[in-house]
Amino acid sequence: MNKLLLASLITGTSFTASADVITFDDSSFNGTPGSEVIFDFIDYDPDIATVTQIDTDLSGDITGNDAFSEFGATDVVNFKLGATNLGVDPAYEVFFDYSFDGMAATVVGDEIVVTFSSVGASTGLYVDTTINGTFDGGIQIASFGLNAGGCTIDIAPGPLQNKGLCALDLSLTFMAGYFFNSAGDDLSTTAGSKSAELIVTVQDIVGLLPTYPGGVGSSQTFKIQHDGNMAMTVPEPATVAILGLSLLGFAGMSRRKL
Repeated sequence: MNKLLLASLITGTSFTASADVITFDDSSFNGTPGSEVIFDFIDYDPDIATVTQIDTDLSGDITGNDAFSEFGATDVVNFKLGATNLGVDPAYEVFFDYSFDGMAATVVGDEIVVTFSSVGASTGLYVDTTINGTFDGGIQIASFGLNAGGCTIDIAPGPLQNKGLCALDLSLTFMAGYFFNSAGDDLSTTAGSKSAELIVTVQDIVGLLPTYPGGVGSSQTFKIQHDGNMAMTVPEPATVAILGLSLLGFAGMSRRKL
């Protein structure tokens, strides 16, 4: 798998390998009254996305550059703090709903390289109080914009066939009343940029054909099974940052990092 190529897709973005401690107030969704979840990581359930690929370059097969559209919804398995799984309140479901467009460049017998476009990207975090294991809409608690991102998927025969990695750099907007920093400030109103890093492992591709069944200029739809997780980065309060200057010898006391 061409990890260097994937790295080039996200060069210049604000990717980090860390996340800030964030408080999620879940009492608004029929959870335990006054309950809070303090987390620095979100673990998503394995999901099956629907993909439509169009023979944009009129080659009749998946080599070259073709338009790529993916959508789906995956639920949160765990809010995590470090290595500790915090779970999700059984009174509701939390879903990450997503839709991404881009271009897929396929190297014959080797790999598919997908570059997502910020145009047409639509993603959000929702709380769904209809408990049935499927996304039914619900209340949006955060929205995301795509800064950059892409995937590499190995399609060569062998143990890594139809497996790969996706990395997406997302801007982040919190809805009011649900997320707070370590000082208790509502993150929907705090200054500074907020971002999220979504890392996805591709576990399998089902139904992708090497040639388009409808011929030149047609499209095909297939499924991608994947598993993802997300780290969010938000500005800490100035008071905490200033206090942290006197605690540089005590790693992690002023700001918890993964």
